[in-house]
Amino acid sequence: MQNIRSIILLIIIITNSSCNFSQSVNTDLTTGAYARGDGIKVNDIIIEINGEAVNRNEFVFGEKVDFIFKNVSGLTNSGGKTFPKLSMHIVKNEKDTVFASHGLLKGLDNGTDLSPLQLRANFIAALPNQNNEKYRVFIEIKDVKGDGKFHYELPFTIKENNLLDIKTNGIDYSNIYLWDETLKKPVLDNNVSSEHRYILILNGIEGLSLTDEKVFPIFSLDLVDKNGNKIISKPNLLSAYKDKGANPKDLKSQVTAKITFTKGTINNPCVLTATLKDKNSSKEINISTKLIIE
Repeated sequence: MQNIRSIILLIIIITNSSCNFSQSVNTDLTTGAYARGDGIKVNDIIIEINGEAVNRNEFVFGEKVDFIFKNVSGLTNSGGKTFPKLSMHIVKNEKDTVFASHGLLKGLDNGTDLSPLQLRANFIAALPNQNNEKYRVFIEIKDVKGDGKFHYELPFTIKENNLLDIKTNGIDYSNIYLWDETLKKPVLDNNVSSEHRYILILNGIEGLSLTDEKVFPIFSLDLVDKNGNKIISKPNLLSAYKDKGANPKDLKSQVTAKITFTKGTINNPCVLTATLKDKNSSKEINISTKLIIE
């Protein structure tokens, strides 16, 4: 009887080992990244920032984060092609989905004959970071023609972009950043192009005094070169609300200032300053930075 039990136990162990043979699990102790393959294998996963490989899970606000999955194998081959599907979603504080895309490989709807196969997913780290928010990105590779899957996840946090010096007195915000409208990405350093269009963006503005359920903001913006010449001078970009006031929900949604440059010689460096004031109190936000306009 003991021998029969041993044989049964041995069969169970062999069966379980066979079922898990195509599975792989890896954890990066430095970043907390977790990868699990079930039928699909990936030789290496690289995180790139601005084309440089990094091994960190703290990203500067506005950085483009690329995930490269090298030598993807195990996909079903049909007619000399494989049919991968790549999806990604990002969750804030373990509950709120802030980004989701289930079809990152639209150009490969008809399959690919690339070998070795390399897949990429990316996102712009323009996410709230004022309240020590914690994020987790989930990326999944699926086999359209089979049952294979590969799952990757990475916990990460966002660090303030130091381009802008922001001082606030009584007004709260979720994010303030300079956006390059031409390149469709946040500005990360002081060098900007005179040919590009920019937007100073203030998100989540709260705290202005209420009068008859309205707020009365004053938003000014100036750009001065090193010789004191004013390149841009806008005393109140929200002058439409000077008398009638604004719905506080509109300010919480977004306040913006568009910035363009006229052709001509610019004496660098230039100083950009912007101030959002409360007409009915001393509350305000002051924003400043030095720019090299090329």
